[in-house]
Amino acid sequence: MSSTILSTLKPGEKGKIIRVDGESELKRRLATLGFRCGATVGVLYSALLGDPKTYLICGCQVSLRKSEAKHIFISS
Repeated sequence: MSSTILSTLKPGEKGKIIRVDGESELKRRLATLGFRCGATVGVLYSALLGDPKTYLICGCQVSLRKSEAKHIFISS
């Protein structure tokens, strides 16, 4: 099983969150949005220039910038 950063996934790909890094405020915000260890997240689509991307997590659509998504590590 390989691990990668969420921001590198393309639309249609998904994975399971294995770790969330960053400052405590960012980690708290991401956890509130559903980005927790063990959750499955998929990429729905990205903006015209690739940033932000919209993800499907816990049945909700959430848009994150690359600068935020680079703190989320997933296994594919």
